[in-house]
Amino acid sequence: MTPPDAIRSVVVMGAGPGGLAAAVHLARHDVKTTVLEAAPFVGGLARTIVRDGYRFDLGGHRWFTKNEDLNRWFRDLMKDELIMVPRISRIYFGGKFFLYPIAIMNVLANAGIFRCISASFSFLAAQIRYGIFNKPVVTMKDAFEMQFGAILYEMFFQHYSEKVWGRPCSEMSCDWVTQRTKGLSMLATLKDALLRPKEKVVSLIDEFMYPRLGYARISERMAEEVVSKGGAVHLERPVVRITHDGRRVTSVVTRDAGGVEEAHVADAFVSSIPLTLLTQIMDPPAPPDVIESARSLVFRDVITVNLMLDREQVTNDTWLYIHDAEIPFARIHEPKNWSLAMVPPGKTSLVIEVFCTYGDATWQKPDAEIVGMCVRALVDKLGFIEEREVLGSFAIRARQAYPVYALGYAEPLRALKDYVRGFENLEIIGRGGTFRYNNADHSIETGLLAGQNLLGARHDIDLVNAAEEYLEEKRVRKGG
Repeated sequence: MTPPDAIRSVVVMGAGPGGLAAAVHLARHDVKTTVLEAAPFVGGLARTIVRDGYRFDLGGHRWFTKNEDLNRWFRDLMKDELIMVPRISRIYFGGKFFLYPIAIMNVLANAGIFRCISASFSFLAAQIRYGIFNKPVVTMKDAFEMQFGAILYEMFFQHYSEKVWGRPCSEMSCDWVTQRTKGLSMLATLKDALLRPKEKVVSLIDEFMYPRLGYARISERMAEEVVSKGGAVHLERPVVRITHDGRRVTSVVTRDAGGVEEAHVADAFVSSIPLTLLTQIMDPPAPPDVIESARSLVFRDVITVNLMLDREQVTNDTWLYIHDAEIPFARIHEPKNWSLAMVPPGKTSLVIEVFCTYGDATWQKPDAEIVGMCVRALVDKLGFIEEREVLGSFAIRARQAYPVYALGYAEPLRALKDYVRGFENLEIIGRGGTFRYNNADHSIETGLLAGQNLLGARHDIDLVNAAEEYLEEKRVRKGG
């Protein structure tokens, strides 16, 4: 392994939050840092699009973490750009709004006593099936039913999840549920209400920190700092080849818009580009079984429909999850509810997420058709807006937005990571770079840890976002 004091230069692949966090940490320690980005902007999936006085995040990203050291780092980075935002997330199902995370009394009030009694019996049946009779929890469907029972699964998880992933929950691994909703269940909710008088649950979701001018400001601030410390951030420089000697990466080759290739040589390398791409552009090539594993793993893509509206507000939600199967989109967020600076005075806007896979029927629809489909659903099926209120609209397409935890994904992923670990001067980070469904704060944390590793630390990056507690709450002793 390269001694930490021998690392004088690092190339970072990808200018998303994770890659830029690694670059900032290294630049602060006087390491010559070069960031290479395929897109013409920084921020990756956490970008902000500015149109006609409106600002639209590509999907809603908020900052929340239990890591207080990371919170302090974040506040120091953003300084006076941060605001505190009250968080209201709800599920829209069957013409009614339900709080998310699920609250038993709210479900009772909206769904009615008979539906709640049925849900209770279905939950008990699931406890018998998965607990007493030890039915293995293998699929996403298994995991949700074990945590909430079949009826609540069908109400609040099935349709939304199948819209997001484009396949039945019975074909998805339980790992996604374990990672995203660990510690959250109907039983845990009841215990919190009835059986834990000496503990209180401190929600990390009642309010959150957010950059006043949009989430991309985090990446922009990091890029500004890297450049100010003598580093470089090169946009529109996709990585096309990675050369190595079998033990160490020796260079990263990019190609500009004119087709000119350039080799970037450094002592060490950090990658936040999709792991599946990284392992397929090695020179010499990775072993055939590694390439086969890379080709077997897939990402889900997303199209956001962005509407500029002539009205004060649509809802007061930060996120609204649409669980009705006949509605073509899965989630909405209203930027004005995050920051008043995201819209002109007296106006509002919506960001509507349509999940798809590159090349499928949805992806191939023209932008105008996708926008029209969403507007019609908002007007005719949901009754949220009137068509005359739409002042403008556009669609943004994002590739490789979500790693798909399909059944059988774990073994190919393990093969890719084992291969990458064979390179002593290469760190992988971020959502795409590790093929792990992390939030933006998790990606930043992986970037910082990777930078520390190159300077001598020994962090296991796979432990980020691996805590047993539900990631949006923590428990403390009352009076503590």
